[in-house]
Amino acid sequence: MSGDVQRQQNDKMWFLQFLRAVACLLIVYVHWLTFILNPGSVNEFVYQTKLPAYEASAGVITYATAVGKILPFDFREVYFGLALFFLISGFIIPVSLEKGSKVNYVVRRIARILPTAFVCTIITSLVMLAGIYVEGSSVAPFSVVAVLANALLVRDMLGQPFIDTAIWTLEIEVHFYIICFVISFFSGQKKAWVILSLPALFFLASLALTYSTGPYEIYRRYLNVIAINGSFLGVMFVGMALYNFSTGNWSVLKTAIMVFVLLVLNNLTLQNYASSTFTIIYANHVSAVLVFIRLMLLGDRVPYFKLMDKLAEISYPLYLLHGGCGYTIFYMVYKSTHNTSVSLFASFVAVSSLTYIVHWTIERPSTPVGKRVAGFFDRQAALRHKPDGAIA
Repeated sequence: MSGDVQRQQNDKMWFLQFLRAVACLLIVYVHWLTFILNPGSVNEFVYQTKLPAYEASAGVITYATAVGKILPFDFREVYFGLALFFLISGFIIPVSLEKGSKVNYVVRRIARILPTAFVCTIITSLVMLAGIYVEGSSVAPFSVVAVLANALLVRDMLGQPFIDTAIWTLEIEVHFYIICFVISFFSGQKKAWVILSLPALFFLASLALTYSTGPYEIYRRYLNVIAINGSFLGVMFVGMALYNFSTGNWSVLKTAIMVFVLLVLNNLTLQNYASSTFTIIYANHVSAVLVFIRLMLLGDRVPYFKLMDKLAEISYPLYLLHGGCGYTIFYMVYKSTHNTSVSLFASFVAVSSLTYIVHWTIERPSTPVGKRVAGFFDRQAALRHKPDGAIA
């Protein structure tokens, strides 16, 4: 592939990087705005006692109230941002599937997601333990098994508690990777009936969840895991449908019908799984899809912003460290200083520093290592399939 063609393809994919930065900004922003308004909402989550004499500043309260009044519909940054992340994954993973063998795909996915998740979970665990120690306790509130289950992204399958709840989205990502791996054996990522069948099955699981009482209560835990996955995997399949359009696999009409049906299934699944908030979640899912489609159609006409590019590069470790790790640092500093600004600054510096350290020492190196390992397996497979007597 020539350099010009490669650059053109990269320009057309810039919108994904831009949206990744937007999603990260929105999630970090709303998490911290909510936290500053009411830090007590995460006391138990970070294993801390209540902050002494804490009150959110009048300016923050006024700002949050004003923003809430001017935003269109019931816009929720966290649902919108997560939907963007899931759409990006649904769009990107089929590309990864077509870059090499099945083993190549598995190795590259593991190298991309696991090392950073593992290290960030360990960092968050250590920061939380430090916070507990400062509180005067030497008893760990979670087990080594729980930490490892979170770090290896198998927490939900082992029934372990969260260390940081941000992990739940990565668990869904992993499940999507596995599904894509399985359906790739018959090119299911390109077939409409496959992409529709899977969300339909998730909808049926969410429907069964509403009936899993009495003698069926034993199945509720498993149905709940399937239903929560289905509520958000449906958005990923929308991303996959849009990928098929962007590569010319599907026509405009076929893509439009698929996106419409997938969104209907997402609505029905959310009604069963999150009946009290499904209208809010769904409205933000639809909004994210519309924004994604608009930028996808703009392609290389989306303006380049260096700052957004840099933010997108560190978005993964930032997403994992801004929550439990950042909140705990805020708690520790505030209890010593009773100063919100100082505590915010300390948390910002610590989380930013840790994010860059993880990005440069773990995230960036792990990707090329994954490529090299995947390439090794591909070469070994090629050698095994080489006819006897063939010239190397």
